[in-house]
Amino acid sequence: HEQAYSLQETIAGRISENNTAVKLEINLTPDYIQSLHRIVITACGTSYNAALFGKHLFERLARIHTSVDIASELRYANPLLDDVLFIAISQSGETADTLAAVRLTESYNCKTLAITNVVGSSITRNCDDVVYTRCGPEIGVAATKTFTAQLGILYLLAVHFARIRNQITLQETKRLLVGLKRLPLYIKRLLGNTE
Repeated sequence: HEQAYSLQETIAGRISENNTAVKLEINLTPDYIQSLHRIVITACGTSYNAALFGKHLFERLARIHTSVDIASELRYANPLLDDVLFIAISQSGETADTLAAVRLTESYNCKTLAITNVVGSSITRNCDDVVYTRCGPEIGVAATKTFTAQLGILYLLAVHFARIRNQITLQETKRLLVGLKRLPLYIKRLLGNTE
Protein backbone atom coordinates (compact mmCIF):
# COMPACT_ATOMS: atom_id res chain seq x y z
CA HIS A 1 0.00 0.00 0.00
CA GLU A 2 3.03 2.31 0.00
CA GLN A 3 3.61 1.90 -3.75
CA ALA A 4 1.72 5.03 -4.83
CA TYR A 5 3.65 7.25 -2.42
CA SER A 6 7.02 5.62 -3.09
CA LEU A 7 6.65 5.90 -6.87
CA GLN A 8 5.64 9.53 -6.45
CA GLU A 9 8.84 10.11 -4.44
CA THR A 10 10.88 8.26 -7.08
CA ILE A 11 9.76 10.45 -9.96
CA ALA A 12 9.48 13.74 -8.01
CA GLY A 13 11.66 16.43 -9.56
CA ARG A 14 12.87 14.11 -12.31
CA ILE A 15 10.44 15.21 -15.02
CA SER A 16 10.53 18.74 -16.45
CA GLU A 17 7.59 21.05 -15.75
CA ASN A 18 6.44 20.84 -19.38
CA ASN A 19 6.78 17.01 -19.34
CA THR A 20 9.20 16.97 -22.28
CA ALA A 21 12.46 15.98 -20.58
CA VAL A 22 13.85 13.71 -17.89
CA LYS A 23 16.13 15.30 -15.29
CA LEU A 24 18.46 12.76 -13.70
CA GLU A 25 21.53 13.39 -11.57
CA ILE A 26 23.86 11.26 -13.71
CA ASN A 27 27.10 12.05 -15.54
CA LEU A 28 26.30 10.25 -18.80
CA THR A 29 26.71 12.88 -21.52
CA PRO A 30 24.44 13.13 -24.56
CA ASP A 31 27.41 12.17 -26.78
CA TYR A 32 27.98 9.02 -24.71
CA ILE A 33 24.28 8.09 -24.78
CA GLN A 34 24.12 8.63 -28.56
CA SER A 35 27.13 6.38 -29.11
CA LEU A 36 25.91 3.63 -26.78
CA HIS A 37 25.53 0.25 -28.52
CA ARG A 38 24.90 -2.09 -25.63
CA ILE A 39 23.61 -2.16 -22.06
CA VAL A 40 24.17 -4.98 -19.57
CA ILE A 41 21.91 -5.06 -16.53
CA THR A 42 22.61 -7.28 -13.54
CA ALA A 43 20.61 -7.94 -10.39
CA CYS A 44 19.23 -10.67 -8.14
CA GLY A 45 15.75 -11.65 -7.00
CA THR A 46 13.07 -8.99 -7.30
CA SER A 47 15.54 -6.53 -8.82
CA TYR A 48 16.29 -9.09 -11.56
CA ASN A 49 12.61 -9.02 -12.53
CA ALA A 50 12.76 -5.23 -12.73
CA ALA A 51 15.85 -5.59 -14.95
CA LEU A 52 13.88 -7.73 -17.41
CA PHE A 53 11.39 -4.88 -17.78
CA GLY A 54 14.33 -2.50 -18.27
CA LYS A 55 15.62 -4.63 -21.14
CA HIS A 56 12.26 -4.32 -22.87
CA LEU A 57 12.21 -0.54 -22.40
CA PHE A 58 15.77 0.13 -23.55
CA GLU A 59 15.35 -2.00 -26.66
CA ARG A 60 11.87 -0.79 -27.57
CA LEU A 61 12.20 2.93 -26.82
CA ALA A 62 15.90 3.72 -27.14
CA ARG A 63 16.84 0.97 -29.63
CA ILE A 64 19.81 -0.16 -27.54
CA HIS A 65 20.63 -3.87 -27.39
CA THR A 66 20.29 -4.88 -23.75
CA SER A 67 21.09 -8.10 -21.93
CA VAL A 68 20.14 -9.08 -18.40
CA ASP A 69 22.22 -11.40 -16.25
CA ILE A 70 21.57 -12.80 -12.80
CA ALA A 71 24.42 -11.32 -10.78
CA SER A 72 25.37 -14.64 -9.17
CA GLU A 73 26.02 -16.14 -12.62
CA LEU A 74 27.68 -13.18 -14.33
CA ARG A 75 31.12 -13.70 -12.85
CA TYR A 76 31.20 -17.27 -14.22
CA ALA A 77 29.99 -16.30 -17.68
CA ASN A 78 33.17 -14.57 -18.90
CA PRO A 79 31.14 -11.57 -20.09
CA LEU A 80 32.36 -9.08 -22.68
CA LEU A 81 31.86 -5.77 -20.92
CA ASP A 82 34.03 -3.39 -22.94
CA ASP A 83 32.24 -0.27 -24.19
CA VAL A 84 28.92 -1.06 -22.51
CA LEU A 85 26.82 0.70 -19.93
CA PHE A 86 26.68 -1.66 -16.98
CA ILE A 87 23.61 -1.14 -14.77
CA ALA A 88 23.48 -2.85 -11.38
CA ILE A 89 20.17 -2.91 -9.50
CA SER A 90 20.04 -3.62 -5.77
CA GLN A 91 17.36 -2.50 -3.32
CA SER A 92 19.76 -2.47 -0.38
CA GLY A 93 22.93 -1.67 -2.28
CA GLU A 94 24.58 -4.50 -0.34
CA THR A 95 23.58 -7.58 -2.35
CA ALA A 96 26.79 -9.64 -2.32
CA ASP A 97 26.43 -11.16 -5.79
CA THR A 98 25.52 -7.83 -7.38
CA LEU A 99 28.51 -6.15 -5.70
CA ALA A 100 30.78 -8.96 -6.99
CA ALA A 101 29.44 -8.36 -10.50
CA VAL A 102 30.12 -4.62 -10.21
CA ARG A 103 33.67 -5.29 -9.04
CA LEU A 104 34.14 -7.52 -12.08
CA THR A 105 33.70 -4.46 -14.31
CA GLU A 106 36.90 -2.85 -12.97
CA SER A 107 38.97 -4.75 -15.53
CA TYR A 108 36.79 -3.54 -18.42
CA ASN A 109 36.33 -0.25 -20.22
CA CYS A 110 32.72 0.38 -19.24
CA LYS A 111 30.67 2.88 -17.29
CA THR A 112 28.69 1.65 -14.29
CA LEU A 113 25.36 2.91 -13.02
CA ALA A 114 23.67 1.75 -9.81
CA ILE A 115 19.96 1.84 -9.13
CA THR A 116 19.45 1.52 -5.39
CA ASN A 117 17.36 2.68 -2.47
CA VAL A 118 20.07 3.16 0.15
CA VAL A 119 22.30 6.24 0.24
CA GLY A 120 25.91 5.43 1.13
CA SER A 121 25.55 1.70 0.44
CA SER A 122 28.46 -0.31 -0.95
CA ILE A 123 27.10 -0.28 -4.51
CA THR A 124 27.04 3.54 -4.50
CA ARG A 125 30.74 3.63 -3.72
CA ASN A 126 31.62 1.12 -6.46
CA CYS A 127 29.71 2.63 -9.41
CA ASP A 128 30.39 5.71 -11.55
CA ASP A 129 26.80 6.95 -11.26
CA VAL A 130 23.85 6.30 -8.97
CA VAL A 131 20.13 6.85 -9.28
CA TYR A 132 18.30 6.52 -5.97
CA THR A 133 14.77 5.16 -5.84
CA ARG A 134 14.03 7.29 -2.73
CA CYS A 135 11.21 5.09 -1.47
CA GLY A 136 12.06 4.65 2.20
CA PRO A 137 12.86 1.51 4.19
CA GLU A 138 11.86 -1.78 2.59
CA ILE A 139 10.65 -4.32 5.12
CA GLY A 140 9.49 -7.25 2.98
CA VAL A 141 11.80 -9.63 1.13
CA ALA A 142 9.57 -9.34 -1.94
CA ALA A 143 10.45 -5.62 -2.04
CA THR A 144 7.14 -4.56 -3.57
CA LYS A 145 7.46 -0.78 -3.32
CA THR A 146 11.13 -0.76 -4.31
CA PHE A 147 10.32 -3.02 -7.26
CA THR A 148 7.77 -0.47 -8.48
CA ALA A 149 10.29 2.34 -7.90
CA GLN A 150 12.99 0.46 -9.85
CA LEU A 151 10.54 0.14 -12.75
CA GLY A 152 9.99 3.91 -12.54
CA ILE A 153 13.74 4.63 -12.69
CA LEU A 154 14.25 2.26 -15.63
CA TYR A 155 11.32 3.92 -17.42
CA LEU A 156 12.83 7.39 -16.86
CA LEU A 157 16.24 6.22 -18.09
CA ALA A 158 14.78 4.61 -21.21
CA VAL A 159 12.74 7.70 -22.10
CA HIS A 160 15.77 9.92 -21.46
CA PHE A 161 18.01 7.77 -23.66
CA ALA A 162 15.36 7.47 -26.38
CA ARG A 163 14.87 11.23 -26.54
CA ILE A 164 18.61 11.96 -26.71
CA ARG A 165 19.00 9.33 -29.45
CA ASN A 166 16.06 10.83 -31.40
CA GLN A 167 14.17 7.53 -31.24
CA ILE A 168 11.01 9.20 -29.94
CA THR A 169 9.45 12.56 -30.74
CA LEU A 170 8.88 15.39 -28.30
CA GLN A 171 5.15 14.59 -28.37
CA GLU A 172 5.81 10.90 -27.62
CA THR A 173 8.15 11.90 -24.78
CA LYS A 174 5.42 14.07 -23.29
CA ARG A 175 2.83 11.29 -23.61
CA LEU A 176 5.11 8.78 -21.88
CA LEU A 177 6.09 11.12 -19.05
CA VAL A 178 2.54 12.35 -18.40
CA GLY A 179 1.50 8.69 -18.23
CA LEU A 180 4.21 7.97 -15.67
CA LYS A 181 3.18 10.96 -13.56
CA ARG A 182 -0.41 9.66 -13.48
CA LEU A 183 0.63 6.16 -12.44
CA PRO A 184 0.73 6.80 -8.64
CA LEU A 185 -2.92 7.90 -8.77
CA TYR A 186 -3.89 4.74 -10.68
CA ILE A 187 -1.99 2.59 -8.17
CA LYS A 188 -3.78 4.32 -5.30
CA ARG A 189 -7.18 3.73 -6.92
CA LEU A 190 -6.36 0.09 -7.60
CA LEU A 191 -5.18 -0.56 -4.05
CA GLY A 192 -8.30 1.17 -2.77
CA ASN A 193 -10.26 -1.76 -4.21
CA THR A 194 -8.34 -4.50 -2.40
CA GLU A 195 -11.53 -6.05 -0.95
